[in-house]
Amino acid sequence: MTETNIKPTADKLGILISGLCAVHCALFPILLSISVVLPDWAHIGHGWFWFTVIAALAVWSIAHGWKQHHDGRVLIYSSAGLGFLILAIVTEPWTSVWLESALYVVGGCLMVAAHWRNYRRCGCVKHEHTASCEH
Repeated sequence: MTETNIKPTADKLGILISGLCAVHCALFPILLSISVVLPDWAHIGHGWFWFTVIAALAVWSIAHGWKQHHDGRVLIYSSAGLGFLILAIVTEPWTSVWLESALYVVGGCLMVAAHWRNYRRCGCVKHEHTASCEH
């Protein structure tokens, strides 16, 4: 896989992982409420795992994209997304599982948006600029 193929693949992987995080966190309160086997404490610590994976992938793929397109919205979306994820992790002991999940979902969706925009902008750099390039 060449360097040019890795960057779009990293954004596609970022979209997948961030999307899975958002879906997981949206469904988790429902699973907790209907499960008699899974206690409330079973999800403690999973936030740092998701955050580490998502942040590492985001920094790598978005930094490479920034070198090509300098799109500030990608940085805004990814910074806000990571901020929501950190907020969810840090406030976990004091918030309800519903609020925590909402923060994770918003953060995951913002990361999906950042990777999607980065992916589209990196693709735009490689071809002739058209109206769909948004610049």
